[in-house]
Amino acid sequence: MNNVKRSILIFNVLYLLQYPIESYGDRIKDKMYEDIPSSSACFRKLNGTHQIGCSSTRGGSTGVIHFCDTEKDLEDILANGTGYPYIPILDYGLFNPTILDTMISSDKVNGLILYTNEDNPVKNLTHEHPCPNPYSSIEGTCKKESPWNPWGTGLLYKDIPFPIFYVDSEKDMELIRSCFEKFNNFSYSEQIDRSLCSLELKSFMFATTNTPTCIRRSNIVSNLNPQKFCDPLGNQNIWASLQPLAEGPKKNETKPLKGYKYIIVTAKLDTTSLFEKTSGASSPATGIVTLLTLAKYLNDTIMMDDVRNAKKNVLFFLFNGETYDYIGSQRMVYDMIRGNFPLENADNLDVLPVIKPADVQLLIEISQLGNAKGKFYVHHLKENENINKFLDYMKNYTTPDTYESVPNSLPPASLHTFLKNIPDFPGILITDHKTTYSNHFYNSIYDNSGNIKFKYYNLTEDSKNDELLPKESIQYFIKNVTETLGKSIYQEITGKAYNGKINADTVLIDELLHCYLEDANCKVHQAIRRDIKLPKIPLSLYVSVKGSDNIASNLAGLTLGWLTGNSVGPGNINCTNTPRAYAFRFYNMSKSLRELNVSVCYQVTMNATDAVSPAFSIKDYDWTSGQYSSWTESTWKEINVRLFLRPSANQGKITMAIGCITMAFSFMLVFFLKSKSSVLFAPLLPTESPADC
Repeated sequence: MNNVKRSILIFNVLYLLQYPIESYGDRIKDKMYEDIPSSSACFRKLNGTHQIGCSSTRGGSTGVIHFCDTEKDLEDILANGTGYPYIPILDYGLFNPTILDTMISSDKVNGLILYTNEDNPVKNLTHEHPCPNPYSSIEGTCKKESPWNPWGTGLLYKDIPFPIFYVDSEKDMELIRSCFEKFNNFSYSEQIDRSLCSLELKSFMFATTNTPTCIRRSNIVSNLNPQKFCDPLGNQNIWASLQPLAEGPKKNETKPLKGYKYIIVTAKLDTTSLFEKTSGASSPATGIVTLLTLAKYLNDTIMMDDVRNAKKNVLFFLFNGETYDYIGSQRMVYDMIRGNFPLENADNLDVLPVIKPADVQLLIEISQLGNAKGKFYVHHLKENENINKFLDYMKNYTTPDTYESVPNSLPPASLHTFLKNIPDFPGILITDHKTTYSNHFYNSIYDNSGNIKFKYYNLTEDSKNDELLPKESIQYFIKNVTETLGKSIYQEITGKAYNGKINADTVLIDELLHCYLEDANCKVHQAIRRDIKLPKIPLSLYVSVKGSDNIASNLAGLTLGWLTGNSVGPGNINCTNTPRAYAFRFYNMSKSLRELNVSVCYQVTMNATDAVSPAFSIKDYDWTSGQYSSWTESTWKEINVRLFLRPSANQGKITMAIGCITMAFSFMLVFFLKSKSSVLFAPLLPTESPADC
């Protein structure tokens, strides 16, 4: 019994002792390193021929920090500093190809930190190509002497041999700078003799070389090699029809409406930047918002009878992955040509009509609209009867000082994919620029709400919204573009000029821009997903990789469904379980932005298709052909930035010497104890046996 009590007591003591031991370990670790949580990493991507982006070493890249306010500061520390390797810290506005080449050519740089200096505003910053998507666009549409993106440096597509991080928080930058001032910012020639403030950058990328190499390595599956090295870029294309593509459902069956022509309205859904952090105000947010507002406008003005009488319908497409060689539109055209849109093998299933490029009367693509000065431009590469007729309609609903046609011109857009496959395909592109981009921050973290001068007015549906909006606001400009396109599409379908009094919904425009640029937990997202709570920050519009859950794409699809859907009754628990076929979906959503708490069951035509390049589904595809996008993203294990104090070289030598002496002394002590064990540890003498055993 005593032994049991003793065991319980020992167990309780050991159990209680583990807590102070663990907390003490945490405190030591926290004193050694300080996490920088606001950091965003540069990732490695690959295509059919090479790799781009950044990677740290496998265990993380470390270096002494040094703030460089000018290019000369960087040159001086690389020439005279003795504490290398360094991790320079630069104002993002200073980062350019020349500075990057200087760091790459030096053997003293192990990484780079970029930050935003509010006292030095950037006038233009885009690391995209001067001619975006140069290998997937139609040859001759972008000229070297007058490119669409003249401020582009092309650094997005450079292979960088060290990690780069962007730090977004002023608090984190103050922490790093205070450490730099205390330990590093003096006596650069003597840095080697003292402890220095340093950073550890971890962003090791498993993929290397190019996409076919990475896929081949990933396909070698074994217990010894469970690692997947890369994933194809891509996600889902979102689409919806203005009016249903099928009759029904009756007894859970639908009948496809065949023999129709279609007007397609498209916009891109994604953007990118050098880092995982994205903004995308002018591109793609203004295009997305205009398309969604146009969808509601047409749903309010064009009825099902109009569509049936004309045998013309409107389709809305949101293409994903367009930044990387038009991934989404390439897959859409690939499927349409093979009769696999709106669903694979649609002809045999007889659920929805098969829609092919020949069924498209006109494609209207909405691109960047964020930096216009009250005027928008309509680009079209070739003359076409359908195009000319639609342009005539547009002239009737606008004035020369707000609209201009630009023939024989086509900036980078999804329309390139259609025209490369079908040269006489009818399509136009709506933009805010005639020649060079008005957006000086294309595919950059600086393409934010400030870039398009957006101000959230928080309008209510009871107010005279048009009077509240300044004429120069982005909301008012999108309203004008929406009404011009909406009235022209109305006339194209009905054959009659629009004489109604319905205006584009400025409340919706204001709220949608607020959603994409400032607060993801906005009224629109509350209306479509009543069960979700989102962070009060903009959502990332990066395309992500195949198989991942892209919340921005999901929300855009639900918004499109809400704005084009039909109410079939009050919201209830069985709404999403209503018998249905692929032609329809059913969702409980709010009745309106004003009535967020009133639930209605909506029947919507919105759906999604794969936005993954055909290159990944074609057997024995030639990766060097450039026919389809071949972009993949490397996998990784850990992404973080940590601040610590690196000991001086002398301290390191002393520590090593003490360690070596201690180890040698330990060997000598063990040898001595073992050799003298017979003396030091004398065996116990055997006891005599009891006499009466």
